[in-house]
Amino acid sequence: MTDTNSNNNNDDAEKMRLAFEQFMLSGGKNNNNNNNNKNSQEKNSNEEASTPQSTSSKSKKKKKKKRQSTGATPNNKVISTPPVTTKQQSSSPQQPTTTTPNPKVKKRYYQLLRSFNDKVKHTWMDIDEQLLSVLQNILSIRGRVPHEWKVLSQATRYHQATVVEDSPEQGEEFDNDAYNGDDWKSYGHQETSSQSFSHHLWIDDIQLALSHDLEQHEKMLTGLRSLMSNMAECHDALGRIVDNLWQFHFEVENDEGMKKDESLEHIVTCVTSLYQMLSMELYRKQNMVPMVIDSTKDEILGMNELGKGGHDVGTKKSQTLVRECCKLWKRSSSDEELLLSVMKLGES
Repeated sequence: MTDTNSNNNNDDAEKMRLAFEQFMLSGGKNNNNNNNNKNSQEKNSNEEASTPQSTSSKSKKKKKKKRQSTGATPNNKVISTPPVTTKQQSSSPQQPTTTTPNPKVKKRYYQLLRSFNDKVKHTWMDIDEQLLSVLQNILSIRGRVPHEWKVLSQATRYHQATVVEDSPEQGEEFDNDAYNGDDWKSYGHQETSSQSFSHHLWIDDIQLALSHDLEQHEKMLTGLRSLMSNMAECHDALGRIVDNLWQFHFEVENDEGMKKDESLEHIVTCVTSLYQMLSMELYRKQNMVPMVIDSTKDEILGMNELGKGGHDVGTKKSQTLVRECCKLWKRSSSDEELLLSVMKLGES
């Protein structure tokens, strides 16, 4: 009995010992885990109670925890990038930012074009036509003045030959005979001015016609000077419009985000070409006008000393000079085509 009891006691003791070992092994680990969890919870509660952290610091701590949990370490190596050429750097930002011209930009171009065309059409061409008309009137007057002066000189010679200074009554008889004799000579087809002037024109009438033409000639020369000054002022106004157009064009060109438009560049080119053509035309006509004015002399107009009037070489030169100026006054066909093309460009 005693042996069985001792054996049972030994078995119970062995079981107790094994159970205690298992308890100690399992219980120690659980206690350590529980202690660690309690410590971490206490730390978190203390940190939350002390000061609120920013979102950036929390994200950094989360990243650190992830790195610690995964065992990854930050890579401190600097990654080298291949050098980018200047062409790539300059071209890459321009390509995605180019845009078509704004409608306001196009409107401004056409406003300057129309103002230029209106100035040319209504001011320049009007002055040019008036100048040509004045030159034609000067040519017509210079064609009449020599004939009038010739008739006046012949009438004066005839009057001096028929008048007797000593007897005024006899002079009147000679005048009456001169005016009343040989009436049939005025009906021929080959009568000369010396034979016909006494039947049709008086000396006062001839002098009146001559003085009127000379007065008109002076007015034409004055108008020629004033019209040329008006044309020069119009040229200055056109130059200001061209300057404004180029200034605006440069502003648009300097805008890197603006795409180039060939139609707008064509407007600038055509306006500049037309302005250059008008500048050359003004220079050419400014040289012709002084030649016409300087040719106004008595001997050139055929007005020599009294009683010596006639068609001289100088008279023909004066008329030829004005006639050549009238022919050269008009612009060439190529210049006319350029003018019409720019006018049509503004109408579109």
